[in-house]
Parts: sequence; C-alpha cells; structure tokens
Amino acid sequence: MSLPDAPFVELLNLSAAVLSEDDLPTTLGELCRIATRAVPCADGASITTFPEGKPSAVASDDWAKGFDEIQYEEHEGPCLDAYRTGNAFRVRDLAAETRWPSYVPRASERGASSMVSIPLAAQGTNIGALNLYSKATDAFGAAEMSIAVIVGAHVGLAVQVAAALFGHRDLAVQLGEAMRSRAAIEQAKGILMAGRRCTAEEAFEILVNLSQTTNRKLRDVAVALVDEASRADGERPA
Repeated sequence: MSLPDAPFVELLNLSAAVLSEDDLPTTLGELCRIATRAVPCADGASITTFPEGKPSAVASDDWAKGFDEIQYEEHEGPCLDAYRTGNAFRVRDLAAETRWPSYVPRASERGASSMVSIPLAAQGTNIGALNLYSKATDAFGAAEMSIAVIVGAHVGLAVQVAAALFGHRDLAVQLGEAMRSRAAIEQAKGILMAGRRCTAEEAFEILVNLSQTTNRKLRDVAVALVDEASRADGERPA
C-alpha cells in the first residue's frame, strides 16, 4: 500500500519548528499541530513528557490535552503504557475498549472514538509518548499507523534536539546574567573602597548587609549604588 505524500511534507516542518520557536513548551505544541496534520484522520495530538519524573502534557489544543490529563488522574491509559513499555498502542473503538476501565469511559465522554499512542525515544531511552486522537471510530488503520510510527520517530528526535537547544540557550542566558551581576558588584565594591577607604572584603560585606537589610538582591543593590555614583559625578561642576 502506497502512503500519501502530504504527511511526509509535514515532516519537513519538524526541524523548522525546533529552530523557529522561543521555548520548549511552544515548540512541543507546534510539533503536536504538525503531527495532527501529518497523520490522516487525527483530530488532535499531544506529547507527554516526564520532567522531574512527573507526567506533563503539551497538545495541539485543549481538547487533545485533556485526554492525557485524565490518564494522569486515573494512573492508567495507553499514553502511560507506551512510555512505560516502549510499545505502540492502538485503540480502534474506545466504546468497546476494556484494557483501561477507569480511563476509557472518561475519554469517550470527552468525544474521542479512537486513538494511538507512540513511545518517544532519545538515545535508546523512552522520554515520553506522542498521542493521536480521532472523533471517528477505527480511524487509524494500517497506513495511518505506519505514518504515526514514522512521525513519532521524527518527533522524538525533534524533542531531543529542542530540549538540548533550549537547555543551552537557558544556560547562556544564566551565564550572561551572572557576568553582568559580577560586573555591577565589582563596580560597587570599587566605589565603596574609594569612598570609605576600606578593603575589597569590607566593601563586599557592606553590600551584603545592604542586601539583607533592604531585602533586595545583591546585584540590585550594586546597580543602585553604581547608578547613584554616576548621577553624583554628573552633577559635579566641571
């Protein structure tokens, strides 16, 4: 059976999503929307990951996200089992499904009739699951499942790349902030050393005490002191 070309065109958008979004949650949401378009008959998609060991969902829309959240509440469902076992799960008809007795009735009430959960792997480790939901019964046949598995593999790679990218970006921001804070603190220490004729250690202690007594961050105290000294210099007659 030949597969349609349109779903694979959407795969090209996965790498673009990683590079075009501003943060990891926004990127995962866009991956879900791409997956919805890529897999025929899918009405919504979600990605469950496990930051700090707890499940967290990002989805193409609120309708799809709700199915994952029900699984978290009931502690059962195909999404959680896909992550735990590394196996893909297909539910042809939620109304007739018996494997997850607490989850299935609530999912049916929410309007889903069939679904697929694909494990997401990165470097040989399961990191979550891609879930596809349809309002139609038996929406995911053999062709759709083949596409879903391929999409899941690409999504898993995209999630790994996005997590690494934004992790490094966050680290760069933190390092930049730390360098700016250090520069302000060193300037403030120099001002105090010149004005009070004290040592570097004594100047730092003065800043720490100001920070504690005014309940402000050390960097904010230092910046305020530097700004005050700059204004004073500007007001002095030439």
